[in-house]
Amino acid sequence: MSFKSRPRGKNCGFTLLEVVVALTIVGLGVVTLLEIFSLGLRLAAKSSEISQARLDGQSVMDEVIVYGGPQSGREQGSFSSGQRWRLEVKPLGEPTGSLANPWELKEIGLEVRYREANRDKQLELKTLRLSKRANS
Repeated sequence: MSFKSRPRGKNCGFTLLEVVVALTIVGLGVVTLLEIFSLGLRLAAKSSEISQARLDGQSVMDEVIVYGGPQSGREQGSFSSGQRWRLEVKPLGEPTGSLANPWELKEIGLEVRYREANRDKQLELKTLRLSKRANS
């Protein structure tokens, strides 16, 4: 068995310049990947905050509609997570005063304030509800 040795010449390995260029390319790729991952994490956190505000707001609206019935006026409160809400119920249109129509249309508006990335944000939910008039 014989081993052939290669002749030592110019093409025996990598030059220092080639190594520096390769490391620069790899470094740029790693930095780009880290930026993509951090952007994904920020978007996930933002989506989580918005989803939580919507869920909390929907629970307030459901409670008003199902349990309390929409009464005209304003109400406000806060959630355990520190978010604040303000509810406004108002009749839509002018009351006609006729006793023949015992129904009235009300607009229910809910404003939820929450913090996202150290900024105050606001989410508005609105719906219409048909209810019996108070005097019928």
